[in-house]
Amino acid sequence: MKIFSETPLKLSKIAVVLSLTSLVGLVSCATLEPQYGTKSGAFSQERNSNQKIVHTYYLVGNLSQANNTEEQEHLEAFKQMLSQESDKNSTLVLLGNNTKKGMPGTSSKKRKKAEDGLASHLGLLESNKGTTVFINGESDWQGSYEGIKNLDKYLVERTGNKKALLPRKVCGLERLKINDETVLIVIDSQWYIENWDNHPNINEDCDIKTREDFFEEVRGEINKNQNKVVVLAMYHPVYSNGNHGGKFSVQDHLFPLGGSVPLPVIGSIYNYTRQMSGINPQDLQSKKYNELNKRIRTIAQMYTNVVIASGHEHNLQYIDRGGVKQIISGAMSNLTPARAVVEGDFSAGVFGYSKLEIRDDKSAKLSFYGYQDGGYTALYSTVMLDNFGGGKENRNIDNKELEQQTAQASVYPKQWTEKSKFYRFLWGEHYRNVYGTPITASIADLTTLKGGLTPTISGGGNQSMSLRLVDKEGKEYVMRGVRKSVSRFAQTAVFKDHYVMNAFDNTWTERFIYDFYTTSHPYTPFILDGLADRIGMYHTNPELYYVPKQSVLGRFNDNYGDELYMIEERPSSGYEDEVSFGNVSNIISTTDVIAKLRKDEKYEVDQTAYMRARIFDMLIGDWDRHGDQWRWSEFTEGDKVIYRPVPRDRDQAFAKIDGALLSLIKKLPPLRHMQNYTEDFANPRWINKTAFPLDQYLLKSTSLEDWLREAKDIVEKLDDEALDEAFSKLPQEVQTKEVEEIKKIFKARRSKIDAFLPKYYKQLREYVILSGTDKKEVFDIERLAEGNVRVKQYRAKKTGEELVFDKVYNAIETKEIWVYGLNDEDTFKVSGDEKAKIKIRLIGGKNQDTFLVDNASKVIVYDYADKKNEVKMEGSNGRTVLTNKYDINNFNYERVPLNLNMLLPNIGFNPEDGVKIGFLYSSTRSKFIQDPYTAKHVLKGFYSFNTKGLEAEYKGYFPNATNDWMFTIGGRATSPNFAVNYYGLGNETYYFDKEKGKDYKRVRIESYSVSPGYRYEGKQGASFEANLEYDALKVKHQTDRYITDDVNGVDAKVFDFQQYGGLKVEYNYEQYNYPANPTVGFGFNSKLGWRMNLEETKQNFAYLDLKASFLHYIDRGERLVLATNFTYQTRFNENYDFYHAATIGGNANLRGFRPERFTGKTSFVQTTDLRFNAGQFTAGFLPMSYGFYGGFDYGRVWQPGESSTKWHNSYGAGLWISAVEQATLHCSFFNSVDGGRFVFGLGFGF
Repeated sequence: MKIFSETPLKLSKIAVVLSLTSLVGLVSCATLEPQYGTKSGAFSQERNSNQKIVHTYYLVGNLSQANNTEEQEHLEAFKQMLSQESDKNSTLVLLGNNTKKGMPGTSSKKRKKAEDGLASHLGLLESNKGTTVFINGESDWQGSYEGIKNLDKYLVERTGNKKALLPRKVCGLERLKINDETVLIVIDSQWYIENWDNHPNINEDCDIKTREDFFEEVRGEINKNQNKVVVLAMYHPVYSNGNHGGKFSVQDHLFPLGGSVPLPVIGSIYNYTRQMSGINPQDLQSKKYNELNKRIRTIAQMYTNVVIASGHEHNLQYIDRGGVKQIISGAMSNLTPARAVVEGDFSAGVFGYSKLEIRDDKSAKLSFYGYQDGGYTALYSTVMLDNFGGGKENRNIDNKELEQQTAQASVYPKQWTEKSKFYRFLWGEHYRNVYGTPITASIADLTTLKGGLTPTISGGGNQSMSLRLVDKEGKEYVMRGVRKSVSRFAQTAVFKDHYVMNAFDNTWTERFIYDFYTTSHPYTPFILDGLADRIGMYHTNPELYYVPKQSVLGRFNDNYGDELYMIEERPSSGYEDEVSFGNVSNIISTTDVIAKLRKDEKYEVDQTAYMRARIFDMLIGDWDRHGDQWRWSEFTEGDKVIYRPVPRDRDQAFAKIDGALLSLIKKLPPLRHMQNYTEDFANPRWINKTAFPLDQYLLKSTSLEDWLREAKDIVEKLDDEALDEAFSKLPQEVQTKEVEEIKKIFKARRSKIDAFLPKYYKQLREYVILSGTDKKEVFDIERLAEGNVRVKQYRAKKTGEELVFDKVYNAIETKEIWVYGLNDEDTFKVSGDEKAKIKIRLIGGKNQDTFLVDNASKVIVYDYADKKNEVKMEGSNGRTVLTNKYDINNFNYERVPLNLNMLLPNIGFNPEDGVKIGFLYSSTRSKFIQDPYTAKHVLKGFYSFNTKGLEAEYKGYFPNATNDWMFTIGGRATSPNFAVNYYGLGNETYYFDKEKGKDYKRVRIESYSVSPGYRYEGKQGASFEANLEYDALKVKHQTDRYITDDVNGVDAKVFDFQQYGGLKVEYNYEQYNYPANPTVGFGFNSKLGWRMNLEETKQNFAYLDLKASFLHYIDRGERLVLATNFTYQTRFNENYDFYHAATIGGNANLRGFRPERFTGKTSFVQTTDLRFNAGQFTAGFLPMSYGFYGGFDYGRVWQPGESSTKWHNSYGAGLWISAVEQATLHCSFFNSVDGGRFVFGLGFGF
C-alpha cells in the first residue's frame, strides 16, 4: 500500500473535507427546545426544603426588543405573575438591553420613542412589590456614555429610586445590600468591554479608574460577603451554550444570514469562523470579553457562595462548570437556540424567566419557568448552593491543647529546612534555620482571648492566609499565619485568569516557593512595633500565638489552626482608645484616601509622618510597600482633615536573598525590587519600586532638607539601646547569630542613610507629577532664572483664589513636570521669559479647560479632542495634543516613569542549524506615553553550531500619543556563514542529502536589511503595518554545492551584493482562548508587497503571502481539538532571485521535509493536527496537562516551465505537555518520502 501520494489531491477529497466540516457543525445541536444535561432530569432532589425563603430574585433580560404580539403577551403574563408572587423580600433584576439604542437626550427627536419603549419596563416596577434593579447591556451602551447617563437620570426621575440603574454614575461595579443572607453585586460588563477612548467622560465620577482596580474590587466585595449568597449580576455571562458561546442550531448552519436562502457549508464555515475568531466583540471568544470572563470566573472559583446571573443570550440556560454557577435569563424577546452540553446543564429557547430563592440556611434554589398558552410551566429546578455556610459551623472539637498554656511549634517542619550544601550555594542560606526551629508560644483559646473572639471572614494578601476576628465590642482583629501560602500567592499574584488553588500542592514548585519565603525573617513584625514607638510612628501591636484547631473556628478549621499565628488589631473603626493608632474613630484605606484627596483640598496627608515611615522602611530594607500596605488614621484639625499613616504587613524587612543563582534571577525586572538586606543600600529606584508611585503622589511638597532633618531625628532615636530592646522581643530560641547580623547591618545603614536619601530624592524629582482636585483650580507656572520652574496651585472659589500649593523645581534635578487638572474647569497659566530647561506637560482632564501659555517653549498641552477648550500659546516651540485616549487624559498615581531592561539567554535546536545559542535583550521605556509604552527595543542574536552562522535581529516600537498607531523600525543581519537550504526550483526537485551530504544543499547568505514602518495595534487582536524595505544580500560562492553545480544555475549576480528596495503592507489578526494551549482560536496573516533591485530596476516583482489557522474542539469535553493551517505564497511575475521565491518545508508546514525543501513561484500547504488532552499530572514539579497529537500535511509548489501534478505529504505523531496553561512544549516525529524529522519546540505554531 502506498502511503505517499504522487498524484493530485482530487477535488472529491476536498469535498469530503468540507462535508465533514459541515457535519461537525451540524452536530452542535443547539435548539429552541428544552435540553437537560442532568441525569436526574428536570427537577433535582431537594434537601432541607423546609428552610424559610428569606429572599427571591426574579431574573429577566432583553426586554428592549419585546415587540411582537407573543412577546407582549408574555410580558403581560410576567407582570401578572410578579403582582401575585412578589413581596417586599423580592428583587427584580433586569439583566440588560433595556433600551434599543440607549437613551437619547431630552432635546432629541428620538427621545419620545425611547421613553415609550421603556414604558413596559416601568410597568414591571408597578407589579413588583419589592426592589427593581436595571443593569446596562450592549444595546444600552449604543447610545454611548451619555446615553447611560440619560437613562440613569430618567429612571431616577420616574421611580424616585436613586439606585434604579446600577452601577450608578456609569461605574464598573456596585454592591446592593439585601439582607443578612444575600447580597447583590452588579457589574456593568459592557463598561469593561467598551473602548474607553471612545467615551471622554467615562469614569469621571468613579473611584475605579482602571480595569485592574475593577478586578481587585470585585474580589474584595465577594470576599467581604463570603458569609452570604453573592448574586453577581452582569449582562455578559462567563459561560454560554448559545450563539455567543459558539453553539448553533441546524437552522443557523443552513441560514446563517437569516431569510429563506439556504447556504449549507458556507453557513457552517461562517459560524465556525465567527466562533473561532472572536471577531464579534459580543462573543465570549472576543479579546476583551474573553479577558473579562476568565478573570471573573477565576475569582468566582475561589469562593463557594457565588452565583452569576446574566442576560445577553435570548434564551434560558444554567451552566455549572468548575464550581462556577452561571444563570442566563434573557428570554424576553427574539428567541435563539442553546444547548445543554454536559451533565448539569440546562437550556431552553422559550419565553420565560428564572427565579432564585435564598433560604435562611443560605442554600439557594434556582427554577426556570417557560411561557405557554397564557401561563407558566416549570421547566427546570436545582439547588445551586446547598447550605454552603453551614454544616461545619458548630463542629465540636475536643482539643486537649487548649488546656495548656504554651506549646512548642516551628513555622516549618524541620525536614523542610534541611538542604544540601550545593542547594544552599545556589539558592542561599536565608533564614531557613529560623523557620525550622521550634519556639515556645502561648496557646490561644479564641473563646477567652481578648474577652472572646469570633471568626468572621477569611482573607489575606498575596502570600498570607488571614482570618478576621471580632470581639464582643465589635473591634476587629486579624489572625495571620506566620507560614505563608503558596496557593494564595500563585492564585492572586501570578495566575489571575486561571484557577490554580491547590494545584501546586506536593510539587517541587511548592517546596521551592516555601523555601523562598525563608528569605524573610518570620518574626520581624514583633520587633518593629517597639522601634516604631521610639520614633512616634503609628503601628499595630502583633502578638505571637499557637492557635490549635477549635470549635469556635467552625468551617475555618479546614484551612486554619494548629500553626503559629500573629494576632493584631485590624486598623479600622472602633479603636478610639488605641494610642498606637492615634486615638481616632476612623481609619481608612489608601484607595479611600486618594479618593478624598481628589475630592477637595481640605483633605491632606501628613507628609512628614508619611516621610518618616518611608525612611524607616529604607532603614529596615522593606521593599514591599505598595498602597494596600498602609491604613490611614483620620484627624480633624480646624477646617482640614488630616490623614496619618499606619503601616502594616512589613513582612519583607531584613530580607536575606542570597545564593549564587537566586542573586542572578532577582536581577530580572519583575524581581529586581526584591533586594537583599545589606550594609549598603541598593539602587534607590528598585528598592522603592512598589512604594515609588505613592511617594511621588503624597510627598510632592517635601524638600531634601525635610528628608535629611527627619532622618537625623530617626537615627538619633533608634540608637543601639532601642535596637537591643526591640530585638529582645524575639522568641528566645531564635536569638541567634542572625539577629546580631541584622543589628550590625541596621547600624551600618543608619550611618549611611543621610548619603542614600539624596539619591532617592533625586529619583522622585526627576519627573514631577502634580495633580489638582475634581474642583476648579488655577495652576500658575512661572519660568525662573537658570531654567527653574515655580508651580503654584490655587483653588478657584467665588470669593477668590486660595493658594494650596507652592514649590520651586530646580532644572538640575527635574527633567519634566506633569500637571493634571482632573475634573471641572481648570486654568493653566505659563509665564516667564527665562530660557526653558524643564519640559512641562499640562493635562486638562474632564470638562472645558483654559490654557494661557506666554512662554510656549518646552510646553505640551494635552486635552480631549471633543472638548471646547481654550488654548492660547505664544511662541513656536509649544505643542497641543488633542486626543480622546483614556490613558493620556486620566490621572493614575501608579502611572510613573519606569525603564525596564532585560537580557536573557536564548537556546534552540533544529536539524538544519543544530544547537543555536544566543541572547534576547529587551528595553521598554515608559515615560508619559504608557499605553502600551513610550518606546520598546528588542534585540536578539543567535549562533548556529552546525552552520557557524550568526544572525541578529532588531525591532523598535514608538507609539503615537493620539491614536493606536506607532512608528516601527526593524533590522536584520546575517554573517557570511548563515545558511539556508536550496534544492533547486520546482515541485519535483531531487533529494540528494543521502548521496551528497547535508552541506550540499546549504547556501550561505550574508544579508542586511532595514525596514521602517507605521503600525496600527487594534484592541480586539488585529494589527496593520506598512513598511518601506531595504535589503542587501550576497550569496557565498562555494564549490561542491548544489547552487554552483546546478546546470540550470542561478543568476551569477547573486554572488555579489544585490540591493533591493520595496514596499510591504501586512495585516494580522489572532485570537485564542488560551494562547499557550488553545481549544478554540483563529489566526490570519497576510503580506502584500513589491520589491525592486535597486541596480537593475527592471527586476521587480509583487508578492503575496497568506496564512490562516483554525482551531476548534470536536467533543463535548473540549479535550479533542482539530487544528488546521493553510499557507499560500505567490510571486506575480518571474523577476525574482531564488532567495525571494515561495518555499515549503520545515516545522511550520510540511513537517516531514527539510526547510526550503521545495522552491517555486507559488506554493500551498495545509497542515492539520488532531490533538487530544489526556489529563493532568504534576510530575513532582509543576501542575501540567499532557496529551498526544497526530498530524497530516500536504502541499506543493508551482514553477513556470514545469509540468507537475504531484502533491507532497507527510504524517506524524507527537506528545505535548502544558505547564499551568502558560507554556506548551511539544515533541513529534514526522515522516515523508525524504525520511523522517524530529520536531520539537515551544507552542504548536498554529
